[in-house]
Amino acid sequence: MSKSRSARAAALEGWADSVEPEDLEIADTSDLKAIARLSDQRSQVEADLVEAVRKARGVGRSWSEIGVMLGVSKQAAQRKYGPAVLVP
Repeated sequence: MSKSRSARAAALEGWADSVEPEDLEIADTSDLKAIARLSDQRSQVEADLVEAVRKARGVGRSWSEIGVMLGVSKQAAQRKYGPAVLVP
């Protein structure tokens, strides 16, 4: 979970602790939990993609090849991943 989401969750928990139990209603939050879980997975997949592109470039793969694997043009691949790959 990201730090900002963690902070918001902590604030929500603090608010929930101040609410009177008789004022509470049962709510199904499974859809919201699924969004948070998938968002975390997306962040991990993006980090894994950056690392895979870095490795591919490190062994001489072209931006054209990488773009094909990503389903985008070489320019789009380079625009998105180039700055992250160039970081030493």
